[in-house]
Amino acid sequence: LALRWTPGHKGIAGNEEADVQAKRAARNEMSEGKELPRSLRSRENTPITLPLSKSATKQLFQDQLKNEARSIMRNSPRYEFLRSIDPTFPSNNFKNIID
Repeated sequence: LALRWTPGHKGIAGNEEADVQAKRAARNEMSEGKELPRSLRSRENTPITLPLSKSATKQLFQDQLKNEARSIMRNSPRYEFLRSIDPTFPSNNFKNIID
């Protein structure tokens, strides 16, 4: 693997190909296993699954936590009572505070 700095993105074949591959990855398209470096493929030449980044893991955890909190609140015996007092419960202001 060789990395080289290039001054721009247009007209440089390597950069153009990197741009094409980056767009494929953004669309969740996988590369052919035989095209990948050995460290990114299995013995059967299929792409390996990489771990999530730290920020993606944190975001996933936060989303799961919010969904669990909503579920607990909706299943609470107090939920309907609070909704009878305030039909917008949980209000957007409350949602903004916890987000």
